Amino acid sequence: MDIASVFKRYAMEGTGQLALKFADLPHLCKIAIEDGEAVFIKLGLLSPEETLQAIRDKTLLEANFIQGFKPRKRLPQPITEQLIGFESESSNSSLTSSAESSSISSGRFVSAQNISIMINHYVDIVGPLGVVMMENYVKALGYTQGQQMDSNSYNDLLDKLLIDLPEGVKAEFIIKHK
Repeated sequence: MDIASVFKRYAMEGTGQLALKFADLPHLCKIAIEDGEAVFIKLGLLSPEETLQAIRDKTLLEANFIQGFKPRKRLPQPITEQLIGFESESSNSSLTSSAESSSISSGRFVSAQNISIMINHYVDIVGPLGVVMMENYVKALGYTQGQQMDSNSYNDLLDKLLIDLPEGVKAEFIIKHK
């Protein structure tokens, strides 16, 4: 889950507020969206410019959208381009992540980052119930979040997740996480 794709997904819903939770940041990042454009951004007491810098290299954990929420503040011009610009930077990291994930079936360990990416993707597809289901799956495996996982356990988890996914997204999910 990256900022650009999450923003694009919710921007299509029109006017509202996008709340993002990042790893290692105590506050939610709030983005005001009006007619598909990001018109304001705030993280704690930081200015919009400082907020954009603060979230640049952070891992996105969760996203929620409140549709119809009218923006109270606006910047002189939309910051949509800056948010979508994060996509090109994160595509470099996704290349490394796909190189790492190609070694999953070779009896190695899967990094905590790759596991987190798979979990977030699963929850994005399944919805809020996916969080509970994921907790049960992870608990059954004896996995502690933030740790690496051996490839056999990872493949078992992947198989369990695929059962819950709609047919239309299974192929994409496998390609992204196998």
